[in-house]
Order: sequence, then structure tokens, then C-alpha cells
Amino acid sequence: MDVVSENKVVRTVCTVMDVFACGLSAEVKNGVITKIRPADIPDPDYRGACRKGLAAAELVYHKDRLRYPLKRIGKRGEGKWERISWDEAMDDIAGKLKEIAQRYESRSIAWAVKGFPETLKVGGYLRLASLLKGSRVSLVGLGDSAAPCADFVSFGCMFGDAHLSRVEDPKFTIVWGQNPDITDWRRMRRITESRKKGCKVVVIDPRRTSTASRAADEYIPIRPGTDTALALAMIHVILAQGLQDERFIAENTIGPLLVRSDNGLLLRESDIVEGESQQRFMALDANTGAVQVADTQEVKPVLTGICSPEGIECRPAYQLLADMVQEYTPERVSEITEIPVDAIRRLAVDYSVQKPASIHRGWGLQRTFHGDLTCRALNTLAAITGNLNMHIPLSFIEISSAFTIPDGRCTSIPAMKIYDQIDNQKPFPIKALWFAFNNFISQASNQKRIVNDLLPKLELVVVSDLFMTETAKYADYVLPTCSPFECSDLHYGLLSWTNYMHLQQKVIEPLYESKSDFQIAAELGRKMGFGKYFNKTEEQYMEEILSAAHPLFEGISLERLKAEPVPERIMDKAHKLRTPTGRVEFYVEKLKPVGQELPVYIEPLESVRSKKAKEFPLSLLTSHPRYRVHTMMGNYPSLLKNDPEPTLQINPADAKQRKVKDGDVVRVFNNLGQVKVKAVLSEDIKPGIVNIDEGWWSEQYIDGHINELTHDMINPAQAAIFEPNAAYCDVLVEVEKI
Repeated sequence: MDVVSENKVVRTVCTVMDVFACGLSAEVKNGVITKIRPADIPDPDYRGACRKGLAAAELVYHKDRLRYPLKRIGKRGEGKWERISWDEAMDDIAGKLKEIAQRYESRSIAWAVKGFPETLKVGGYLRLASLLKGSRVSLVGLGDSAAPCADFVSFGCMFGDAHLSRVEDPKFTIVWGQNPDITDWRRMRRITESRKKGCKVVVIDPRRTSTASRAADEYIPIRPGTDTALALAMIHVILAQGLQDERFIAENTIGPLLVRSDNGLLLRESDIVEGESQQRFMALDANTGAVQVADTQEVKPVLTGICSPEGIECRPAYQLLADMVQEYTPERVSEITEIPVDAIRRLAVDYSVQKPASIHRGWGLQRTFHGDLTCRALNTLAAITGNLNMHIPLSFIEISSAFTIPDGRCTSIPAMKIYDQIDNQKPFPIKALWFAFNNFISQASNQKRIVNDLLPKLELVVVSDLFMTETAKYADYVLPTCSPFECSDLHYGLLSWTNYMHLQQKVIEPLYESKSDFQIAAELGRKMGFGKYFNKTEEQYMEEILSAAHPLFEGISLERLKAEPVPERIMDKAHKLRTPTGRVEFYVEKLKPVGQELPVYIEPLESVRSKKAKEFPLSLLTSHPRYRVHTMMGNYPSLLKNDPEPTLQINPADAKQRKVKDGDVVRVFNNLGQVKVKAVLSEDIKPGIVNIDEGWWSEQYIDGHINELTHDMINPAQAAIFEPNAAYCDVLVEVEKI
């Protein structure tokens, strides 16, 4: 796609926050970007941009930007490089990949790329991985897979937050484990606008966040990792007071479906009538007193009790939930969560009575070892009160276009499983890793294990990026990529947040010797012998992506995107829930073997009430910062003026105990590693908890790194549903003054 003339305004899109896709307008004078502004967009709900996006021109002209391909000449991590040509780099890498595939197997070559496949940036690498029969490291598990685990089983989709949060004109809102004032300006706008209309806002968080300070009528501090218990106590109160929405439960949830007592499976028609369907589920009909197929108009399902069709003892799933929450009394849960009993009762009643009510469910909730159970408990709470929007757009679906998978899907390896697979070489060895637009070593758990144990087992590490990141420092080849302003692509956000497809227009010509990620994948593909699969222009491939037979892209063409950069996306407003029953499921058959068929509470893996807490008594949180997205923008000069260095947020009571004063340098440590930062004393964080914002670069710490402290333990229940999640906020540490 040609660059527009100089001295013009070019409409493009912010790719920094992949879930938002804010429209941006770039002013260009004499081939140089001079200013970034929010672009106009039809829906005012999506109009605007954050400071991070508006500072994006600093990315393009940063003094530390990579300018040409580099080849390692010293030891990994030593920082010794030589400049090489693109031809030499591609020849070397192609030769090594062919050799690795021959000596091991093609799946031993893996790409760690994060983003949506329906873009040239991501899709180019996946196309190559498909042709090579290679592997892809799924990076969702680096903090973002526990909520999808919950939503897959609850709603049958990957991101179901909108079911809880997208409530029109809410009268009551809970902001639960989220700080949208910092992380999501659109959501914060909706919350503050609702509050102006009389909506009561409650914030639940271990820290008094800026959202709590700016927009909350009530702030409820909670012990980290105990949110599941709070949700179950709220359900206990709601059921005890008869505040549940039984009609909604009967019509939309798994509640009336019968569960067999002998094996914990749903009763199917084939269980009681030989030869009938295994996909039709049964309920007890109040009209006839007989067990009938649930999804028929004549049936008035019973939610409670016990029955024995054909001698098979059964109970409705709702009855099992009601029985289970009996033990989660406000008194018991108050002791677990450190929230007063009256606050628990008031919260439960308000949420069930002041309808419609919404829950804004934060990513922090899922970054505990049992974060999937927490999100399931919140989904269940919303379901039994009827506070669910059942008509949200389609959530994110990976579209299997011919562009992305010309020769079948490549093997997918969850990020949290890559550790053991590299170590043990099972089920097959990983010998080459290509990292594109992600800083794995800085962002992944248990950093020391990655650097000391895993990297030495790899025969080839390639990084394509804009900067010499922590991951790039340990590469064998580093390739300079274009900024989003120097190449064209498609871009859109997750549908929980936005409903627009954007054309990422090339604003200026690529600087230095940088190439787009698609160009890199295409050149390597041709070197590997796949030239016929990389013989079209970028525009032609974008057309191919948009022609995929999927309702999200219906009516959208490249020609239309050029004429109207932000056409509203076609959405299925009334899609059926993609669960096995077609209902909201708070009872999950497949988790019966691990005792998690219902969203039970399990104490955090690294709890302050565990034996380990005797040595490491503080819970560590790693919150999102205002001026970065993970490690992105961690080197923007204008943003560093506002947030120049990492600090430890600690309650004065904990600081006094350790003789730490405001501004003191402290060592934060546990059995895995350490990090040294300055301490900031604050009453906004509960005693027993400390916080360091995530996303800082190694050189910005006094010593060490925050992800030396985080572990790589795998939750098998999450692995059974989708993929295990990194438990960044389920970590114990100790703090000492230097």
C-alpha cells in the first residue's frame, strides 16, 4: 500500500493495546510524524485514546531503536554482536531451521507470537509455521488464560467478560480486581457516566486503587486470592433470602438439568431411553412430575429436590450449587477474606436487588493459581441473579482462513508448558524459538529458570523487535522490525471492548533497515522453499483474510476500509451460547474428576496462612502501570517523566516492622530470586501485601527482576479446559532494608 502524500493527516490505529484498537490520526510533515491525535469514530463510546497511544511517535524515532540485523558473536546475553545483511541473516536462519527440522523434527521449531491471526503481522508467521509443520507457543497463559478457562466452561467463548459488564444503565456496579482508571479508559468512562446517573459503584481490591479513589461509593479491601469465597458467600446470602432469579436460572442456565449422583454426569435422554440422543439433557417437569427433555416448550423445570428416573438418583445442578454454598456463610468467609460480615451481606443484597447490576471483572483476579475458579464463581453469581447480558457480540474466535493455515494448523504449545517441554524434550524436543513482538524473558514467570536452564538447551533463538529487549539480548539473531506507522495491516480489538475493524495505514516509509513482520516471514518462507505461498502483495493477502467466510468480516473489503477506515463490524447479536448444553454452565462435567465441577474455594497456592509464609510472610502483587503496557513503552522519555523507576508499595505497618522508611532501598526476595527497588509507604495497600508494578526493564531495577520472584507452577484443571495460567499474584516474598 502506497504511503499517502507528505504534509497530510493519515488515519490509522493504535496497536499497542491489542484489545482496544483506538483510532489514531498521524500528522505528517516532510515525511516525519509530528503529532498523534485521537481519530474520529462514529460511536462516542470508542472516541479517544490514552497517553500511551498518543506518545507512540516516540517509538518511531527513539534513539535506541534497532537499525539493522545483528548476529551474536559472544555468549548468549553477553552483548557482543556484529552487523550483517538481511540476505546473510535469512540464509543463516533458513539453513539452521532446515538442519534442526532434519535432525529432530519440524515441530521442534516454534514461534512465540502474540496477537490476532487475522493480521499480516501474526498471520505471516503462522502461515510459515503451518507450511513447516512447526509449532506455535500460545502466549495467552502468560497471565491471561484463567478467565478464558472460566468463560469457556461458563459461556463457551474465550472472553465472556462482556456478559457481566455490558449491562445497559446499571443501578449497581462492582469493579472487582480491576483498575480501569489506569488500564481501560473506555470502561472507566462508562462507569463514571453510570455513576452520574445514580449507579452505586463498589470497588473490591487489595489496594485502594485510583479507580476506588475517583469513582467508588464504597471500597472493600480483600485478602488476595480469596475472591472466590466472597462470591460464594454472596450466593449463600442471596439463596438464603430468596433473592435469586429463578426464571432466569431455569431458562438460561444449567440449573434445572439433572446430574447423576453415581458419576456426576448430566442425565441424558439415552441414559433412560435406549437408542435416544446423548446430546439431549433432562430436567424434572413440575407439570407432570416426570423427567423430560429440558429444552422443550412444554416443560416447566424444577430447580430443587431429588428424583430417580429408571433407578438413577439425580439432583438438579442448581440444587448441587445450593447445597455447596451452605458452607460459605458470611461469618466463615469473613474470616477467610478479612471483610466484615455486614459488608458481605450488604454487597450480596445490593447486587441482587439493585438491578440491573454489572460486574467489571479484572485480569488481576485470574492471576492467582485458582483464578479460573474465581472467574467461574463471579459468572455463577451473575447467572443466579439474572445479571447477565445474553445478547453480546461474538467473542474472539480464531478464524481458520486459508491465509493462516495453508497446510493445516501448526502444533500449539501453552506458554506455561514450554518450560518442561524444553527441559524434558517430551512429547517432542523444542530446539528453535522465534520471538516476535513479545518480550518473553522479561514477562514470563521464573525468569532465572528460563535464562539458566532453558535457553542453553535451544540451538537457535531469533528475535524480531524494535529494541534490544531482555529477550533479544539472549538471541542468536536480532532482526529490526517496522513500527506500526511504517507498514500496513488489519487491526481490531476484542469484541468485549470494540466493534470496529481498522485499516492500519502506512504513515511513513520504514526507517533504517527495518522490515515489517510479514516481510520477514515472507522472505524466510521463500528461503525455505515456500515461494508460491508468499508471492502476493500485502494488499492481496489482506483481501484474502477479509474474504474468510465469517460473520465478523461480512461486508468488509479492503476497498471499503480505504474509503471508510472504521466501518462498523457485522456482529451476531443473538448467538447461542457455545456450551455443551447451550446454557450458562456453573456445573462442569469434565472437572468432576478434580473436584471442581462447581466453583469451590481453594486457598491460594502461596497463602499468607501457609507454612511458607513463616519465611516469606508478604503477598506480592504485580499490578498494571499507567504508563506502560507490560514492557512496551518502558523507554518512552515523556512517560518516564511521570513514572521514572520501579518502586515497592508497602503498608506503613509492614514497613515499620522491617525498619523501612519511605524512599529506602529494599530487597524483595523469596526462594526463587530477588529484586531491589525503593520503597513507597502507603495506606492504600492492606497490611501483609506489597506491590510492584509489572513491565519494568531489567536495567531500570537497582538489581534483579520482579519475575525472578514468580513461579511456573501449572494448574492441571486449567490445562484440562484450555491452558494453564501464570499465577503472578499468588507469590510470597519477604522485604528487608538494604
